Amino acid sequence: MYFKTVHFPPNLNHTHVETAPRKASMKETISLDFTSKSVNIGTNKIFWGLERKRNLKFTRIRTSFEFFLPKLIVNLSKDPSVNFYRIRPGAASIAVAGLLFFGLFTGILGIIKGTPDLESLILFPTLTLIYIALILFELKLTTSRVVKALSLSGSGIIL
Repeated sequence: MYFKTVHFPPNLNHTHVETAPRKASMKETISLDFTSKSVNIGTNKIFWGLERKRNLKFTRIRTSFEFFLPKLIVNLSKDPSVNFYRIRPGAASIAVAGLLFFGLFTGILGIIKGTPDLESLILFPTLTLIYIALILFELKLTTSRVVKALSLSGSGIIL
């Protein structure tokens, strides 16, 4: 369930985009959806990376203070003809969003049936808006880390 696709600039080739995040990543061996590691000590690495047969997946390395931010996973195809990477939420982020939208749905059904629950009418829309804001903030952080990885690799190109 990818919600954002980012195309490479025309003067940036696939090999460089594939190499830059690899250099800035610490290798992971299990699915990035189910890892919950944090690093509090300074490191020169930016991502946790997982290599698959057809693609590379990356997620931003977090500190223990960022546990509340939704996890986003960047997927980069190994196919050299592909000129974009895609971003999707992690499994836990999808589960939390599903619960929030279910709460919104039941609140709307309560309004339609004429038995609204005042607490859920305030709580679920507020929590949903906060969660959307956190996803947008994490998207900005993740995108800035991808740009940082590309700039550290010597391309001099800003996306």
